[in-house]
Amino acid sequence: PSAGIAVCPGARSTTTLASDSAVATVPAGSLPPMLVSDPTRLQLLPVFRRWASVCAIPVSLVEATCWWESGWQESVVSVTGATGVCQIEPGAAQTVRGLLDDPTLDPRRSSDNIEMSAAYLRWLLDQTGGRRDLALAGYYQGPTSVREHGILPVSRPYVTGIDALLRDYSWS
Repeated sequence: PSAGIAVCPGARSTTTLASDSAVATVPAGSLPPMLVSDPTRLQLLPVFRRWASVCAIPVSLVEATCWWESGWQESVVSVTGATGVCQIEPGAAQTVRGLLDDPTLDPRRSSDNIEMSAAYLRWLLDQTGGRRDLALAGYYQGPTSVREHGILPVSRPYVTGIDALLRDYSWS
């Protein structure tokens, strides 16, 4: 990828989100019960909204993807090295740092992790002509694999699982 591509115009991880830390009232039944019962995770809602808006993607897409990935838990690290709330793989982190021309993005910081996920989803949607299924498969199996082989059988439960979350919850 070329450095500095305007994937998310105006995206800057250094933007303070302190004023966004207030949690909006969440209607009962609109989010997974485990999320609603955890104030720490609920504090991430404005961060998801911010970066989804900046990257011009549906906030529900980044919220559902990251819920599937980690349950919005900052401390989660996968066996493949995926880190944080949205489980950013090391290779994806490098790609997004290049796309946003920001080498300081740190997937261990929740706001940066969510920004990176939103930017990566935006880029994947652009690469796949806006096809959510291919973008999600790219998030899971890698965009090169999707281009070369399509959605692999191992990726289908991932894509359908996130689609089910999008259908079953009104995220924002």
